[in-house]
Amino acid sequence: MSILSTFSRQELPKEADAVVIGAGIQGCAAAYYLARRGAKVVVLEKARIAGQQSGRAWGFVRAMDRDPAETSLMLASLKLWQGLEAELGADLEWRQDGNLFMARDEAELSRYEIGAARDRVFGVDTKVITPKEVSALIPALVDPGVGALWGPKEGQAEPRKVCHAFAAKATQLGALFFEGCGAAGIERQGGAVTSVLSEAGTIRTKIAIVAAGASSHRVMKGLGLDLPQQIARFTCTRTNPVPHLSNIAFYGHHIGFRQRGDGTLNLAEELQVDVDLTLDRFRALKWFLPSLWENRRATSFKVNGVTGRDLLHRLPGRPETLQPWIHDRDPLVPPNMKRVRNAVAQLGKLFPVAMGVQAVESWAGQVDLMPDGIPVLGPVAEIPGLLLATGLTGHGFGMGPIVGKLMSELALDGKPSHDLNAFRFSRYAEGKVGRSTTRY
Repeated sequence: MSILSTFSRQELPKEADAVVIGAGIQGCAAAYYLARRGAKVVVLEKARIAGQQSGRAWGFVRAMDRDPAETSLMLASLKLWQGLEAELGADLEWRQDGNLFMARDEAELSRYEIGAARDRVFGVDTKVITPKEVSALIPALVDPGVGALWGPKEGQAEPRKVCHAFAAKATQLGALFFEGCGAAGIERQGGAVTSVLSEAGTIRTKIAIVAAGASSHRVMKGLGLDLPQQIARFTCTRTNPVPHLSNIAFYGHHIGFRQRGDGTLNLAEELQVDVDLTLDRFRALKWFLPSLWENRRATSFKVNGVTGRDLLHRLPGRPETLQPWIHDRDPLVPPNMKRVRNAVAQLGKLFPVAMGVQAVESWAGQVDLMPDGIPVLGPVAEIPGLLLATGLTGHGFGMGPIVGKLMSELALDGKPSHDLNAFRFSRYAEGKVGRSTTRY
């Protein structure tokens, strides 16, 4: 029997204006914006709030160097971030001191020039800067390279705090969160949503919001729909406190990091991806083959304990086969410690003042990927009342506030304040899918 969350300390209601499936940042933000407008909202979470990628992200919040389809949404999200600490009444470790992306070579610098010009058309404050300017911004860096892309108004925040702050404020406004209580089905009448089945009972509703992260494709499969979503494993580490390096979120020279107020770093090896081989990896393979080939040097395929666990889950009679929507309730996502050691060593080379840096805590997250590198946001035409907020492809943390707000608008007004046509679910069936230009 499922354990109802002590977070809400209430029994599952019989009906709601909207039911959100998943308590990552998209789900928690949607619950907050719905509750702020007086809606009765229930959030079902098979494990715990921010238990997966939403609590394991790097913490970068940026509009620069995005796929053009995402840029206007991220600008809107940045505006929301600026007032979020006051609005939620919580310390989110929000800082708006900029993001800096080092160029690997002159070719990438030229690409940054083109991207910066495009970004400025959208209103993003970004430009390419010289090695001398890089050194002026980050004096502790010994190698300014050939230059960098600089966004002075980009931000950062602490992933471990943000979801819980959204959930806490949503709860104050009447939203109900149930951890350890997964969604098990959606009932329909005339094709439209009429109720959501949970492990603890049925909730009558006309709106179901699927914000289940890497599990969203299972929910869609249960509804007879194919979401070509895949998963990659990204490793991150937190270090001991080191002398001040920079308030800027830094990416380049084979690492990415941001320094927190206590001197510790959230540190990762630059754009290195592990793909744990399971039978699921062959699903929707045709969509991902082009990007897999293009990113082959940054991608490592692993046969490991995750592979064995996947096979075990598929045995007849296992809970995962009996409850396909829930599947693996709290998947173990092991960090790649080789990547941690590489990142720590590289940081010491680039910043001699931090030569004694040590990894204190390491983790990994499951990033849900879409073939074209942009999310699926909006209604599903085949099932009136069903809304999708998934496939954020490593951008979910920064986009969380605006995605949550848009889901509330769709649920309550029937239309969003931003054009979501580029993110429609139907683009896959239509075959109108571009090439991924994403940077995580």
